[in-house]
Amino acid sequence: MQQRLLGVAAALAASLALLAGCGQQKITTTKKNYTADGMVAVIKGKAPHDAQLTAEIDGKTKKITNHDGNFVYTVAPTTKVQTVALKSGSAKRDVTVAASKGFGTYQAFAAKYNMILLQMNSKGKTTAKSGTTASSQQKQGAASGSQGQQSGATTTAAGAAAAKKAQATMQAQLLAQAAKQPGALPVTGQEGIHNILTVKDSTVRTNVQNGQLIGATFITPTATLKSKTKAAAFAQQFALLASTLGADAKAVMKDFQKQAKDSQNGQTTMKTITSNKVHFDVGYSPDKLYIYITK
Repeated sequence: MQQRLLGVAAALAASLALLAGCGQQKITTTKKNYTADGMVAVIKGKAPHDAQLTAEIDGKTKKITNHDGNFVYTVAPTTKVQTVALKSGSAKRDVTVAASKGFGTYQAFAAKYNMILLQMNSKGKTTAKSGTTASSQQKQGAASGSQGQQSGATTTAAGAAAAKKAQATMQAQLLAQAAKQPGALPVTGQEGIHNILTVKDSTVRTNVQNGQLIGATFITPTATLKSKTKAAAFAQQFALLASTLGADAKAVMKDFQKQAKDSQNGQTTMKTITSNKVHFDVGYSPDKLYIYITK
């Protein structure tokens, strides 16, 4: 009887040890489903203090730093829902990151931004040049039309095709010129989250996934807002970015200035600014201002 009791006790002890081991390997997170907060989704959780943690997304695995049992892992959102598999030994925890709408292709965004910048910098020269080119095309069209009257509809169609080709060539030349000017965005987007432009102390950061622009961040020193000259430069560059992304830049700046003034009077947080379905969220560090732009 005593031996039987000892056997049962040993088996129970082994089971408890196994359960304790399983408990020590447990991974927990603050949520099951995450959404982007600014530029990224922030996954927070707990694990054994000495656990070797990894995160797997779409077959790609990355290590997670374990801070004595606590961890933070950031995920850049895409246009699709992502499943993140958190692992440590036999322990596993799956969480999801919600999809973001995005702004279309990065290439189209950069082209639009650079063309608007070119128009701003040229101060009417681009318009004059375009008008001269258009006038030339009209003369060519008239000449083609005259020839068409003499040789028939086939020549008229050929003249229209030539005019269309000339217009496409002119557009390509303007895009190339716009991409070379100071302050222009790179024409090709870099996959992931990267700083792509720094002008007059301000930085533009983008999240590009599979060629799609998911979000952008405008970063500037807080000291910029204390100088009238620097603040004016900040406003111009931010307005350019906001309007390129489809927002009403004037309305956004008006709302931003109002909230910035309220913050000086004791308001501790700034509300999301929305214009034409484009969202602007403001964050601060000790010395920098971050404006997160999403859709």
